[in-house]
Amino acid sequence: MADAYSELVTASGSSKYDFRIGLQALDDRGRDPGRVEYTKYLSAGSNVQSEWAVDRDAYDPDALKLHLSILNHIPSNRDFRIAIQAADRNGRGDFGFWQYTPWASEGGGWSGMAFDTDRHDPDAFRIRIETRTWQSSRSLSDFRIGLRVSDRGGRETGEATYTPWASYGGGWTGLATDNDAYDFDGFEVNLEVRQQ
Repeated sequence: MADAYSELVTASGSSKYDFRIGLQALDDRGRDPGRVEYTKYLSAGSNVQSEWAVDRDAYDPDALKLHLSILNHIPSNRDFRIAIQAADRNGRGDFGFWQYTPWASEGGGWSGMAFDTDRHDPDAFRIRIETRTWQSSRSLSDFRIGLRVSDRGGRETGEATYTPWASYGGGWTGLATDNDAYDFDGFEVNLEVRQQ
């Protein structure tokens, strides 16, 4: 931990933010929130994901929200991308495949849609920040995280919602729901970056 932090403080280059991401599942069309589950901070120097985010009964939530939590702005040479996964049975089974955004140094973008194994009404969701050495001659000036969910096995996609930009301190997305705000099937995230 100390070595990773020292590297972040002394290196020059890309990301100028130390941050973590929280994920929250909500039921009753967003009126009944579960606990927010956070990744570790980027400066932890690992790819450890959040715990499983579920609604209060850990069964078929109706909505998701993301929180971009900015600790401080410090020089870093770390590149990053976001990975997400869905599962059923309260996060104890039917694990879907991890889906990944492009790396920040590649310009970011949308991940694939994360489903559980039957692509229908998952119960649990998790997120992680993956890191590597920065891979571009350009540096990262700002970023934000987008979120949207889908229904009907991904054939019907709800509207995207975004956190505030990191330079503004981050914060919450709006509520991400499918078109009927009931029992969505999958979710995806967007790493939107500004480079200089």
